[in-house]
Amino acid sequence: MNSTLLRFLMLGAGLLLGLMMVGCSGSGQSLSASPTGENGATATPVASFAQFSDIPVPSGATMDMEHSLLLGAGNEWTGRLTYSTSTSSARVFDLYKAEMPKFGWTELTVIRGDRSIMTYQQGARVATVQIQSGTIYGATVAVTVSPNAGSSGGAAAPGTYGGSSSGYGGSSTGAVSRQPLR
Repeated sequence: MNSTLLRFLMLGAGLLLGLMMVGCSGSGQSLSASPTGENGATATPVASFAQFSDIPVPSGATMDMEHSLLLGAGNEWTGRLTYSTSTSSARVFDLYKAEMPKFGWTELTVIRGDRSIMTYQQGARVATVQIQSGTIYGATVAVTVSPNAGSSGGAAAPGTYGGSSSGYGGSSTGAVSRQPLR
């Protein structure tokens, strides 16, 4: 009786495994949230650096669409552009150091290290460039461009934080003054 039960269980397990394998293989149709073109072909978004005319990008770079968030185009875009490149992080750093001023950006701060961070300003916009060495070779670069918070209401006075009236610090000018720790 035990051998009959064992055979029945083995047959049932084999049948179940076979059905699972057939179910995983699909029916040749794939479900996709992407728009489809003619003949059911999936439209693939094309990553192009051509829309970024105000920053340097090394040739051969590959845009990371999953980690990029871009709004606008031309010289008015804001957001985060992330890409990987086979160029070493040291050469990418040198590229941005030399080329950003040629694109009209003024250097504000630079920190060079395992993860280099560079900050630039161009009119009412600020760009932060983060460069990190790749695991094996190359580099991953994230360029974040945003409006300069100080450009809309004017820069804060030296020794103060912010330019809006927040009520902190007891000042009627709207800026928050620094207070020494006690």
